Amino acid sequence: MKETMIHLRLAELRKAKKITQQELADSIGTSYQNISKWENQTTLPDITMLPALASFFDISVDELLGLVPLKNEVYQDSKASTENYWNRRLEYLERTRKESWNEDYLQFVVQNVWKIDQPVNILDLGCGYGYMGLLLMPVLPGGSHYTGIDFAEQLINHGQTLFQEKNIDGSLILGDIFEMPEIMQYDIVLCQSVLRHMGNSEPLIKKMMKLAKKNGLIVCIDTNREFECVGLYIDGMDYGELCNHAGMEKYWKCEYENGDRDYAAAMRNAHMMRKLGIQNVQIRMSDAVSFVCPEQADYAQKKSGFVGENSAWSGKTDRVKAVSHMVSKGMTHTEADNYLNRDKKVETFLREHENACYTRFRGKMISFGYNP
Repeated sequence: MKETMIHLRLAELRKAKKITQQELADSIGTSYQNISKWENQTTLPDITMLPALASFFDISVDELLGLVPLKNEVYQDSKASTENYWNRRLEYLERTRKESWNEDYLQFVVQNVWKIDQPVNILDLGCGYGYMGLLLMPVLPGGSHYTGIDFAEQLINHGQTLFQEKNIDGSLILGDIFEMPEIMQYDIVLCQSVLRHMGNSEPLIKKMMKLAKKNGLIVCIDTNREFECVGLYIDGMDYGELCNHAGMEKYWKCEYENGDRDYAAAMRNAHMMRKLGIQNVQIRMSDAVSFVCPEQADYAQKKSGFVGENSAWSGKTDRVKAVSHMVSKGMTHTEADNYLNRDKKVETFLREHENACYTRFRGKMISFGYNP
């Protein structure tokens, strides 16, 4: 096995057991100097020492080498279903939403695909700051009304300000989407990037059906994580390395199995909609692809936002926290390190190349159908 694939977990195991290097050395018949070198990964233990070390800590050799998570490592919830999580992500939401839609394409979908030519009432579940309302209302027939509901107070407050500034007819409500009264039915019920943060889409889609009129339009919009991971190209960097997300499949599967998030919600939504009886289910994909280069007036702003996204775990403490979080979801230490190292390379490259150009495709899928 290549040394680069090993992340010996000796130091953290010893410290968790609250013993000194000398005590560990005495227990397995070696010197504390060897223990120190192994913990610093200056050298690695001889293969004959691995079973003794693993046995001492009551773990497998694979666990000792960081090839699999420790049995007692507790799954760490992403907290994506909490108000606090989203109240801290306004800047991220504003930037990524702009990268996800071309307004002329949304107008095409409204007029040529959904064929909406009469005023409609729209309900947006998990609306954030109401971005879909800000996009949709100018291209819908006059007399249409938008209602959005979200549990994140700061996002709702920000959205209310934007709707007032743009003089758009919309109501943003602070509340739980599952507690939305079913007294009024809407012509269009939609959600964007909500189902991917749930492990099971069925309850929300059922709620959407109860809130939609008969033959009302139900729209589920999500991004597929696999698309995101291969949708980045930076001129001057190795595209193959940028696409490398080894270990993330384990991470996504673990989140899905724990009911935390669904990395493939965009691919599954239409199937769930059909199973629940929604009719004439179809899928479209947003045509938005970000091409960012120095000639653009907002280049510095776009680049700065993207750099910030990739530097989220650059601090030492946060780096340790990030690795721990990833390992709790099935990744090995090596896989977590490699993934974070790639993000660090992206951040460093963009900081060092003031005229760097990049292309980014988020792959937002639009599943829709009609309420029976």
